[in-house]
Amino acid sequence: MTVNDLKGQLEEAFDLRIERLSRATGGDIADSYLVKTTSQHFFAKFMVHSKGLDMLKAEAEGLQAIQKIQALKVPTVIGCAPVDSGGCLLLEYIPAGPGIEGSFEALGRGLAQMHQETADHFGWYRSNYIGSLPQENTPHLSWVDFYVQCRLMPQYTLALNKGLLVPEEVPDAQLMTSKVSRLMPEVKPALLHGDLWSGNYLISTDGSPYLIDPSVYFGHGEVDLAMSLLFGGFPSRFYSAYFEVAPKLEGFEARIALYQLYYLLVHLNLFGRAYYSRVLEIGSRFFRA
Repeated sequence: MTVNDLKGQLEEAFDLRIERLSRATGGDIADSYLVKTTSQHFFAKFMVHSKGLDMLKAEAEGLQAIQKIQALKVPTVIGCAPVDSGGCLLLEYIPAGPGIEGSFEALGRGLAQMHQETADHFGWYRSNYIGSLPQENTPHLSWVDFYVQCRLMPQYTLALNKGLLVPEEVPDAQLMTSKVSRLMPEVKPALLHGDLWSGNYLISTDGSPYLIDPSVYFGHGEVDLAMSLLFGGFPSRFYSAYFEVAPKLEGFEARIALYQLYYLLVHLNLFGRAYYSRVLEIGSRFFRA
């Protein structure tokens, strides 16, 4: 699809008159563009995929869920519409800046406040996506059952089916449930971003933190921290501010590795065997019979 084709479809879908459409950086599975009209700027994500429109609708619903509780900012959703062979998500454009003193503290406090938003079950009202992979969100009353059945087992099964793991490397679900339950404190459902790495937040020009590209559901707040720590971590002041609002619980470090296993399995299934050894090491550490 040419830029002119995209421009025409954007104009028709969202009733715009576009002066300029220019490609933006970032994004592994979507094409992103800055949209300039006579009076405003927008950010557009195009996803050419059989599930592209549903994936973008799920992202839009996640942004709206986070925006509703007002703990952290997100770009406002303008709309979501079908395009040729996929979908388009149109968002408020947030110019990024270098950050100011207090930006990461605000991100940490805001995330902890967001995690205080609760529900009567773990999961979400619909399944969504982690990257381009389906993410099952069937409601459960037990966090342990949800994490094993809706997070670990689907990714282990996918890795087995893709030939990335062999049967002996996939732990038994009953064994996983038993082992995970020993590590868990009493957990209340918390609204999660779901994919909180350094590419999924931004600091605006006025220093305000924004969350982007969520994969929301209700889970254990430590899951967001685990993902944030997986590839180098955020500045230490982010974590200090978070724990001022939501103090660290006993067993935190062990659970972080356990929660990172989900994301490592996702990366194994998306990007291949570069993540195999870490998946095997953590799996063996926690689930050796």
